[in-house]
Amino acid sequence: MNAGRTDTNLDNMSNAEWHDGQIPDFVGPALDALYGSLYSSLPQLALGNLTDTSTYVARNGNQLRALFLYTLAGREARIINEGMRIVATDADHFARQLFQRFDAIDRIEFHAIACDSRPTALPSLGFTLDEDIVIALPATEAGYLNSLGKSTRKSLRQNLARAQTQGLRHEIIPGHDIDASMVETLIGFNHARLAAKQRSSALDRVAATQLLTLVRACGMAGTVTLNGRLSAGTLACRVGDDVYSLVNAHDPAFDALGMGNLSRHLMIVAAIHSGARRFHLLGGNFNSKRACGARRQALHHWVIYRDRLRMIADLPHLLSLALREQRYRLGKALDDATGDVHRQPTLHRVAILVRLIKHGLHAGKTAQ
Repeated sequence: MNAGRTDTNLDNMSNAEWHDGQIPDFVGPALDALYGSLYSSLPQLALGNLTDTSTYVARNGNQLRALFLYTLAGREARIINEGMRIVATDADHFARQLFQRFDAIDRIEFHAIACDSRPTALPSLGFTLDEDIVIALPATEAGYLNSLGKSTRKSLRQNLARAQTQGLRHEIIPGHDIDASMVETLIGFNHARLAAKQRSSALDRVAATQLLTLVRACGMAGTVTLNGRLSAGTLACRVGDDVYSLVNAHDPAFDALGMGNLSRHLMIVAAIHSGARRFHLLGGNFNSKRACGARRQALHHWVIYRDRLRMIADLPHLLSLALREQRYRLGKALDDATGDVHRQPTLHRVAILVRLIKHGLHAGKTAQ
């Protein structure tokens, strides 16, 4: 995207290309094919500033094995594509070469990735800061339904039957046909539901504009109408074999029909029929997602240093990451404890304690 210099370096592992200050035209399709991650796709990354972004490409012969987009700032290099599964040796190989090319860089940061093992060629530390909640999709709708719990299947059947008496219609709208007013309506549903819980939505006007841009570029909408009235919907993106649910919202007037869960279920079924292999529900609120067959997948933040001395000198930054990891783990524990409260009432006190500790850590972060 930006003018820059391209170098090719051949060593004993792979043919490595360095495109300084540019993103070549082949990168978009290559990222999708290699990683299948929304957060490693150009439509998502382009919502930010890609100025001065560079590209690293590693191949074994003609086979692409690693593709990292990165920026340099001060003494840090940051890989901006996220959500992908990588091999630790590829991270090692990239880090060694980057430190050789840029003397001013002391640390390299990968965020929200799944790595097959610990990078070992240089000093490094990993932190669990995020998660991806994923449904592994079977080949058929029947196979998916059979994977669900008995009570979940019963609830879905009952709500579906009741909704069908009100003229239920589920339609998949391709991204280029998505209307801005429909997105605004779904976001309005999201705001109304959270307001009823005395919570604020993260979907402000800027986020809503970015959401519309993203789904028009690589997404779709699954709309649910009752008697011709838009009652719920899911905004999602597809990257390769993976579907990412970005917003699932419903009119609170239809809470009694379990419309939120029903809308999500219909979108999952549509993904199965389209041949998708995974359905991503993003991170957080796992307790509300586990019933539909979702599983947590941890995502890690890796920091790789030029040498151990630079790592020791960077202790304040590492302590900050360690604190973030504890907040994540406490939030996860709270979510799990809350989910078990109804089955084990004695865990209610544990949930309250975890919530108080988490609140105290957040307050400490705000005061810093």
